[in-house]
Amino acid sequence: MANHGVGERAEACGFDPARLERIEQKIRNDIAAGKYDGARILVARRGVPILDVTVGYAERETQQVLKADAVFNLMSIAKVITAVAVMQCFERGDLGLLTKVTDFIPEFAMQGKGQITVAQLLTHTAGLGFAHAPLPVDQLGNLQKVIEAACRVALENVPGEVVSYSASVGFAVLGELVRRVDSRKRSFRQIITEEIFEPLGMRDSSVGIRPDLSSRRVPVVVRDNDAPELNREFTLARDKSITAETEMPAGAATYATGSDLMRFAEMLRGGGQFNGARLLSPATVKLMSANQTGLKPSTQFNPSRALHGLPSFPAYHGLGMFLRGEGVNPNHIPVLASSSSYGGMGMGSGCFWVDPERELSFVGLTSGLLERIRHLVRFQTLGDMVISALVEP
Repeated sequence: MANHGVGERAEACGFDPARLERIEQKIRNDIAAGKYDGARILVARRGVPILDVTVGYAERETQQVLKADAVFNLMSIAKVITAVAVMQCFERGDLGLLTKVTDFIPEFAMQGKGQITVAQLLTHTAGLGFAHAPLPVDQLGNLQKVIEAACRVALENVPGEVVSYSASVGFAVLGELVRRVDSRKRSFRQIITEEIFEPLGMRDSSVGIRPDLSSRRVPVVVRDNDAPELNREFTLARDKSITAETEMPAGAATYATGSDLMRFAEMLRGGGQFNGARLLSPATVKLMSANQTGLKPSTQFNPSRALHGLPSFPAYHGLGMFLRGEGVNPNHIPVLASSSSYGGMGMGSGCFWVDPERELSFVGLTSGLLERIRHLVRFQTLGDMVISALVEP
């Protein structure tokens, strides 16, 4: 357990320390109730850490205590990392947002996919379905086999008309695009490591599980039995199949500590720059965090909405990011956050968000996967507790 930064530093940044202290107790209560197993929470304002909490278990069954340097599977938070790599290619002029995928992956034209653009993949409007590539679970980390399978996949919707969240296929294709336009002919893993992790000092992050990180790896365990999207057997098999060679640009095989993910979040909050390293321009970050899908709902939440009896709500997608948007809806970003807030989330387990108006960055990584909307509401609640503790500008 660790709980640092609730005190003079938080107060100097405008927070009421007593209100911040409620957050750890809320998490402890949820863990004691068996809702999930452990949590790593970090909050910074204007780059100053004001909350650092590590509570609970890395693995409840073995009573393995969660530590601050635990390495988490980022799940679909990895999509934002892939999106940053795509936009680095965009800034170099290697591809455009209106570039057709088939300009670089001509075989992707099969099954009527010849007109799909980079922007449509980034906004989940390419017409692809939620399902993974039709491959055995132990081959889902082989990017070349996934691309071969993705080329054979049929469309579920007309490109550009529906926000149809593609859990893995769409961002696998984006990862392959990043690889194919690379003048140095590096692997996807090398590109992410050399262009994102190393410049940001994310030393405890990797695509695939690096051998030196494996002893700190938090196992993926499903806690909710009624989650429509959590196939317990598949999820556990996929987690066990991940090696140092695994590449999944869409998620489920990119790892990081909470501190490393905060560096990534702070880079975005800094307009593409962190600690002297510039990855993107401020204009590009602004474009990525602008609403690209209007008020269209996402098919991603249909099973979960049915489970909870909720009406549809806007997807609010940017380019590879989830946005706060307007209204009161399930979201990993707090209700109290400014409408310009943005971030990323991973299936049932983690998230990060940035509130540019309040100059806040939040990272939350947990052990024990929850059903999608319970996962969102859990982090929305914690985020609202953070912002309600901010009592001075």
